[in-house]
Amino acid sequence: MKHLKHFFFALLCICATDLIAQQTYFNIPNSRVTGQGDIYLQVNTFLTNNLDRTQLNGMYGVNKNTEVGLNLLNYNSGDTWYGLTAQHREELTSEHNLTVGATYYLNSNDSYYLYGLVTANKLLAKANINAGVYYGNESMFGESTIGFMAGMDYPVLNDKIRVKGEIMTGKHWMNGLNIGGQYEISKSMLAGIGINLFNFNDKAASPFILQLHYNM
Repeated sequence: MKHLKHFFFALLCICATDLIAQQTYFNIPNSRVTGQGDIYLQVNTFLTNNLDRTQLNGMYGVNKNTEVGLNLLNYNSGDTWYGLTAQHREELTSEHNLTVGATYYLNSNDSYYLYGLVTANKLLAKANINAGVYYGNESMFGESTIGFMAGMDYPVLNDKIRVKGEIMTGKHWMNGLNIGGQYEISKSMLAGIGINLFNFNDKAASPFILQLHYNM
């Protein structure tokens, strides 16, 4: 039952707040940028044996290539982190983009997380494919960490369903190999589900992941 309280908390927050959110596969940003003047909400709930967490992302599209927003991270321990986040996408070629972003948590000992991703969507028609590197400081991950991350989603059934997966190296609470999918409930709302297949941190329990997306 303790797992369910996080999902219900997520549903309540996405329906009852004006928070604004960054799109991720699960943990990893997928390089899509919120449209100019639009607001995008996303809730991810990670259900584990020892580190349940619910993450609310909110993004506002400043222009067609830049978004800024808020990040709320709540743990089952009762701790809540409040963060500022931003993402910018730059076209490199007709087939590749470079996306850079960062999240800084205001109330957690200067925790922050930086990343850079290159998209290569033409490798597979209709897919969204990203790969790159990240850096998180000691306050964020328990030790200063530089690592690799990559993700992909692919449409099936007329784009109503997208299967997706991601991998992130490092021995911290965001690492591992996650796979799952999402369903388009409406043009404004998506629901997703995922599971962790592998974790680089032997002490961390494999999570079950629930998602809810809303575009305003």
